[in-house]
Amino acid sequence: MIFRLFKQNLFLGIDIGTTSIKLVELRKTKNRMELTNYGILEKYGHLERVNDAIQTNNFKLLEESTALLLKELIEKSKTQHQGAFMALPSFSGFVSLMEFPEMPDKEIAKAVKFQAGQYVPMPLQETTLDWQVIERVSGKVIVLLMAVPTDTIQRYVHSAELAKISLKGLELENIAIARLFGKKEKKAIALVDIGGRSTSISIIDKGSLRTSHNIDTAGGDFTQVISSGLGINPIRAEEFKRASGLNIQSRGEVKILNLLAPLMDVIKRETEKAINNYYLRTKIQVEKIILTGGGSNLQGLEDYYSQQMSLPVVKNDPFNSGLVTYNPNLSPIIKDIGPSLTSACAVVFKEI
Repeated sequence: MIFRLFKQNLFLGIDIGTTSIKLVELRKTKNRMELTNYGILEKYGHLERVNDAIQTNNFKLLEESTALLLKELIEKSKTQHQGAFMALPSFSGFVSLMEFPEMPDKEIAKAVKFQAGQYVPMPLQETTLDWQVIERVSGKVIVLLMAVPTDTIQRYVHSAELAKISLKGLELENIAIARLFGKKEKKAIALVDIGGRSTSISIIDKGSLRTSHNIDTAGGDFTQVISSGLGINPIRAEEFKRASGLNIQSRGEVKILNLLAPLMDVIKRETEKAINNYYLRTKIQVEKIILTGGGSNLQGLEDYYSQQMSLPVVKNDPFNSGLVTYNPNLSPIIKDIGPSLTSACAVVFKEI
């Protein structure tokens, strides 16, 4: 009986990115979550052939191949989960704030459905909508509207079915990550989630997502620029990026910082734009910038942005922030992989 109860407290979080799959197995004990298992599977073929990725260049999930990779990762990691939660990439959906006069939730549901077409840049008949109240203030209700193409949801559900996974829920990763960090961050912050092929820039305030948008500049672009600039194989460039980052100032006559600065500055400008737009709309000043996601692991990136931006810049993840505990023996590994596991952890937190 004790063993069965233990298994019921295990949750599996899965993050299917464009170039990798990450999973975490978390155990709920009282009011905390503990890491009991994790797995990371990466595909490097996309570095040489842009369409050789888990998701294609138009960001559509490839169900059959994804299911095979999922099964392989789950078998090798030997998870004991009974159900899984998956993160949908931020770029696959759309989020927006809606404002209504104070009214019951049933009336809000009707109002959201009636007005959604004014906010969602997709045909509503091809879209799955969801919403949540994030604030009630001064006789107004602030609602976060979420919209995802139904085709995208079906692809993830089909992949889970093919992989023999009992899927318990799907959620946009920017929503999930905002909720995760919002458990500790109650003031306005900018959250920059740097992935393999896209970067999500979000503003969180009072613990809830307020605005979010995506740009194509991300970690994979860093690798391609290093490959071209140094004249080396893309896979070798990826290895070099992970081992050296910005801390190695030169290789021959080429400075790595000079190669990557234009790309890093794209992310910087977009982050500053999001911060300024939020201030103009609300008169609320963002107080700090948090970097997360696998791309934030580039050595020296945190220091670079700290020097370039007027706000404090920190790198953070569920483990570093104390939201997920783990065996101290894993400290050296978690320090390296923690940001990469943020989305996989975040989708599980909807359950606690």
